[in-house]
Amino acid sequence: MFSERSDRATKVSQRLKNYYDGLFGLRYMRQNVFIIGATGKVGATLVRQIYERGDTDTSLHANPTRVVGLASSSSYIYSDRGIRHKDALKFIATKNGHSYNGLDDLVSLVKKRRDDLIFVDATALNEPMLAFHKKIIGEISCRIVTANKNPIAYSDYKTFRFLTKEPRRYGYRCSVMAGADAVPFLRDLRDVEDRPSIIEGCFSGTLGYITSMLEKNVPFSTILKSAVDNGYTEPDPRDDLSGLDVARKLVVLARSAGYPADLQHFKVQPFIASGYFKDESIDVFLRSAGTLDAYFAREVQKAKQNNSVLRYVASMHIKGNKPLLVVRLRRVLKDSELGSLHGTANKIIIVSKTYGKDRPYVVQGPGAGLDVTAQNIRRDLLYLLERRLVA
Repeated sequence: MFSERSDRATKVSQRLKNYYDGLFGLRYMRQNVFIIGATGKVGATLVRQIYERGDTDTSLHANPTRVVGLASSSSYIYSDRGIRHKDALKFIATKNGHSYNGLDDLVSLVKKRRDDLIFVDATALNEPMLAFHKKIIGEISCRIVTANKNPIAYSDYKTFRFLTKEPRRYGYRCSVMAGADAVPFLRDLRDVEDRPSIIEGCFSGTLGYITSMLEKNVPFSTILKSAVDNGYTEPDPRDDLSGLDVARKLVVLARSAGYPADLQHFKVQPFIASGYFKDESIDVFLRSAGTLDAYFAREVQKAKQNNSVLRYVASMHIKGNKPLLVVRLRRVLKDSELGSLHGTANKIIIVSKTYGKDRPYVVQGPGAGLDVTAQNIRRDLLYLLERRLVA
């Protein structure tokens, strides 16, 4: 009996010591990170930010980051003690590392530190990343931060709930609006029993740029070529113009609010007619875009007659406790919340019992940008800390 009490007292004393040591900077806890997709645009920017902004510096942070692994689609580097800055930069520049056959090979590297490791998914894959996410959350005690929306948008609602049920294990804010606060806010509304009745917004920086330029009477084909040349679009701009990327984001937002939304159960009207999505080269498609100039010129003039502008809008309305989701090109009043958007900016409007139609909750952000996305991945990492301390 005395021995049991003594053991308990020792454990309590050790916990208190650990707490106060951390509180006064005498002891710090590292956050171990393994970045998959580290050689892509988002992943490479994240790697540079982590080192250049001092996340690994124990003199600057009470919870310093230790990058233990970096992986491209076919190679990786790993160090249990942490990868040096120069070695990380060399890898993202050259992709020279150890080859691997599948994501299970990466999991086997971290068996000794599964409890304190966070995988960052900076890819744009559905499979095999969905299977990987399910394995990590269901079978291993590692955690995940993802900027990749596909595993949580293409999967069914049951799988989405399974992956995201523990916020301290799965961070996905960067799957929508480059990490603006839409996802955490909608999750909070769900948990305080104030689920939104309306979610409406513009979630594509690419299509926002196009509609903003159309207002200036610039021909559609000229705008599209400029967007491609400036890197505002996906490599194939039809991936943006199809509206499916916006649809995936709306699914993630509706699910975060607690609704069983599914890609198969709502209407997506592409930005351009479906006949343009033929199996032809990108160059052929871009040359054919000129045939759309007259159409968009007419649509812009129709909108202006009603003091309106064109916006590609995603919306969710609740009818009979079921979410109705629509994504389409619309005319909105020029001085409205969505009409006032310019360039690549994104905005979401949320209506609930607390936030009525006359005073909705509005989240606005850049919507795109490598630096913004990378920084918000780092913010998600902060929220996954077991004991976050202020330096």
